[in-house]
Amino acid sequence: GGESDMMNFIAKNVVYPKKAIANGIEGTVRIKFTVDSRGYVKDLEIINKDKLGYGCEEEALRVIRIMPRWNPGLQNGTPVPVYFNLPIKFRLY
Repeated sequence: GGESDMMNFIAKNVVYPKKAIANGIEGTVRIKFTVDSRGYVKDLEIINKDKLGYGCEEEALRVIRIMPRWNPGLQNGTPVPVYFNLPIKFRLY
């Protein structure tokens, strides 16, 4: 579905941690991961220097782990792993 579908999936599935809400925590969790040559997400890692805490990192990882299988990247028609850095923003409104 592409980048817009991925962002919609994340927006619909992220549950703002109650502890983060109670403590007024806002910010961005940056996750590095790989989509392997079969389209599965793997090797997830938080790459923020400073952690938000209060469950935000765990929630961001949870949502990336439950993403549907991707169409793998192709190089010269051959499926290859693709590396991503993805920011997930936590904002109180």
